[in-house]
Amino acid sequence: MRTFVRRLVPVVVMALAPMAAVTIATPAASLAQCANGEWWDAKANVCRPPGAPLALPCDAGQWWDPTADVCRPLGVGPQPLACDGGQWWDPTANVCRPLGVGAQPLACDNGWWWDPTANVCRPPLMPPAA
Repeated sequence: MRTFVRRLVPVVVMALAPMAAVTIATPAASLAQCANGEWWDAKANVCRPPGAPLALPCDAGQWWDPTADVCRPLGVGPQPLACDGGQWWDPTANVCRPLGVGAQPLACDNGWWWDPTANVCRPPLMPPAA
């Protein structure tokens, strides 16, 4: 058994060596393909439209509120409200609104998400696998 293991170890090392070399030599993907005119925000890991505010370098224990463009302590700021039936939470104003009032959530395509601040559908954070 020991002889088998001794012979198996170099074979496994030889098989894994090319994968290790590629992993070390090839950097991870650092940006996604953004739509025409959008730019990659590496800190937030999303594509941003032209003129969108830059994410602030918030201290530990804080988060960047893009609506107000300020750093807030964790747990402070707009928190999702438990809205009654027939209402939706408007995170921009942090209120419950009746359906049909205010900016309405868009029916975005699969993988895209609704940005209530700009009232547009945004692309997925990671591009879909081909």
